[in-house]
Amino acid sequence: MSQAATPPKWRTSASVILVSRDLGKSEDYQLLMLKRSDATAAMVNQTVFPGGLLDSEADENVAWLQYFEEFGVPQEALRRLVLIRDDRPAILAPQGTGCYDRFFKRSRIWAREITLRLTAVRECFEEVGVLLCRNRNQLDFGAVTCVQDVPDLEAWQRRVHNKPSEFLTLCRELKVVPDLWALHEWSAWASPGFMRKGHETVFFMAFADKHPKLLEEPSEVKETLWLTPEELLRLADLGEVWFLPPQVYELLRLMGIKDYKSLLDFAIKRSGLGTTMFLPVAYDCKGSMIYVLPGDDFYVPEPHLVDEIISFPGSEDEFRARSKCLHRYAYGPSIRNLEMNIPPPNGHLRPLKFHLERQKL
Repeated sequence: MSQAATPPKWRTSASVILVSRDLGKSEDYQLLMLKRSDATAAMVNQTVFPGGLLDSEADENVAWLQYFEEFGVPQEALRRLVLIRDDRPAILAPQGTGCYDRFFKRSRIWAREITLRLTAVRECFEEVGVLLCRNRNQLDFGAVTCVQDVPDLEAWQRRVHNKPSEFLTLCRELKVVPDLWALHEWSAWASPGFMRKGHETVFFMAFADKHPKLLEEPSEVKETLWLTPEELLRLADLGEVWFLPPQVYELLRLMGIKDYKSLLDFAIKRSGLGTTMFLPVAYDCKGSMIYVLPGDDFYVPEPHLVDEIISFPGSEDEFRARSKCLHRYAYGPSIRNLEMNIPPPNGHLRPLKFHLERQKL
């Protein structure tokens, strides 16, 4: 293992796991995922949750805080979004100095719980035309998100897509504020350090009472899907969609809760327990690539400094035999053999077993 002189640069992003009641069965739920366009996909049929990169000019602009104040959002409502814990991962740590009582005295928003929620809401609108916002009559900051109709949706989507800072203009025009309070902190993932262009992403979960109307942004989105976790995993098994490990992992743990209300209750309670960054560390076990996650015996204290695949002098079975605590998966063209025999961090769901061996590119 070599250590980089400076940590590799991950591009910061945010995604929304949008949950809606199943149209046919009100107690069940479906998830919104999208197939990336051929021009933006890492692989054919790459399928992801809506989301994208943080745009500093658009999402960290203190004009948002001024707008919230003008709109009548109490400062205390914004402070409730900020989770003060000693174990926050870097992506959710305060950016800069100061105290939480100085929200409105800066040139940029520095609370990542606010800026990344703005990123997630903006990207959801850019990619699929869903505006998760509240009007003045909806300022009860409820746990289920509000979706707003947008006149001239296609024109506004194009305008925000071309210039992300126009999202604030859109909100002013419609007299709404992004529904940050209905985005429940869910998880955080980073690309392995050996990747040249990596991302670090916070996943938020939002709940809608019904499927919102969608408008796919043609340069980024090829197709949208409303399906259950099992249905999405089955499509992956058949090779009709392709997931990176974070999407597979999240779908596997969502299999543990089958109904909408139970998942909503769980997401609300769990969001206050914090988040552990899942930054996989890769081991080459005689040709088998094994990725370990926090809590595994082979996880390293400073994973962000690992910029190469670590060579293990033995087979995958030997690697496993030398471990007591397991939190890992094998990865080739797809994720397989996901193992976890330790309690999930942050009071989270344990990923369940699902037949993934036949998943093809």
